[in-house]
Amino acid sequence: MIELGLARVFRLLARTPLPWRALHVAGTNGKGSICAYISAMLTAYNASQLRTESGKPPIKHGRFTSPHLIDRWDCITIDEKTISEVIFRQVEAKVLARNISENIQATEFELLTATAFEIFTLENVDIGVIEVGMGGRLDSTNILGQTSEFDELEPNQQNRPKPLVTAISTIALDHQGFLGNTLQEIATQKAGIMKSGVPVVLAMNDEAVTNHILNLASKAGVTQILHSKDTAGFNVTRASSKTNAAHARQQNGAMAFTITWLALKQLNRLPAPPTTQAACGSSTLRNEIRTSSLSSLAAALRAVPEKVIWPGRLQDIDLGPLTSYTPTALLDGAHNAESATVLANTVRARAGSRPVVWVLAASKGKDLAGMFELLLAGRPDDMVVATEFGAVDGMPWITATSAEDVKAAAAGILSQDNVMVEKDTTAALKKASRLAEEKDALLVIAGSLYLVGDVLRLVRSAGGKID
Repeated sequence: MIELGLARVFRLLARTPLPWRALHVAGTNGKGSICAYISAMLTAYNASQLRTESGKPPIKHGRFTSPHLIDRWDCITIDEKTISEVIFRQVEAKVLARNISENIQATEFELLTATAFEIFTLENVDIGVIEVGMGGRLDSTNILGQTSEFDELEPNQQNRPKPLVTAISTIALDHQGFLGNTLQEIATQKAGIMKSGVPVVLAMNDEAVTNHILNLASKAGVTQILHSKDTAGFNVTRASSKTNAAHARQQNGAMAFTITWLALKQLNRLPAPPTTQAACGSSTLRNEIRTSSLSSLAAALRAVPEKVIWPGRLQDIDLGPLTSYTPTALLDGAHNAESATVLANTVRARAGSRPVVWVLAASKGKDLAGMFELLLAGRPDDMVVATEFGAVDGMPWITATSAEDVKAAAAGILSQDNVMVEKDTTAALKKASRLAEEKDALLVIAGSLYLVGDVLRLVRSAGGKID
């Protein structure tokens, strides 16, 4: 069930203080990668000479992203390590009991959000890196920095301080049934996480979208706005038909760097800049990083995006234990036009003149024709094995498009003979592996993060490595 709103999660957390500070990230594409980069950058700061020489303790940080990939608890980490199943289930049980005893009727994602936030408080994290689930304004994560009539905390308990930083990544058409049918309508929902007095970092979007967000930021009382394109050490350009993985890393890396740097400054973890730079606008921050004594830390943070492996995002995976296929396959959760563009350009560069065998699945409601046009157009020798992902644990509202419908969409671009159906994911992977070996083709698995999760789970069960 998807039912946006904040009242139910406020009730779930009415007696839970959330004293940690959040880095809150909304957007259509890249927000999960941005959150992963932020976590890795905080780890890099903890290991830095600047931190150790300052005598200040490491920053303990949690991360909450969605959806999970393999296990429901793998979307919650502490210091980049997945929370244990035992702790997850203990805290979840308390949240579920509260939901039942008070007849809150919370959605599955609200229950998961409350569980993650309770864990962060239990673990005494300093920072929570939080990815918005859907939209922003009415997403359950947006209780951060807000109070409600349901709060039952003691007056001396710190409840929900405002986030340290909010951020909005690139915006594209997705979830139109919930967020709106135009980029500006969707941007309005994403921008709902902005808070008065809290800095916001913006990715490079369409100019009209950016101007719309800037107008909303002004109305929200945001006084400090930084743009990823102004971040020193990154080459950020607007997404286009030529956008590839390197472009995405630059955009998302610049976002993560600026968010992390702002957070460290606000936590007094960085030496104060000269007074002429104290305003810390985009251009001033750029100069501060270039000219201060912090260049070694900045270099360490900038190096993070090339090192982080974010599962299911252009991931090379060994299917050998499952299918006896010896080359690595490319696994990617691309499920809308922008992410499909990145995948398509990456595949073209890797495959060269070789054909590609695709294993494709999708959630119901996705624009299959538009996505497959980007992936398959101009590739007459490619082959598609259409499949379906299974039931998604904890997300019963998510259902797969039928394999027959996936086939029909792909057959609108490729020859009918080049598209086939295997509903079972294991059977689909084995068939695709055989075809890839026969044709000396690149094997690519894509179309949905839920398919990614199924594949990773299958490989793990077969004794394979998934990271």
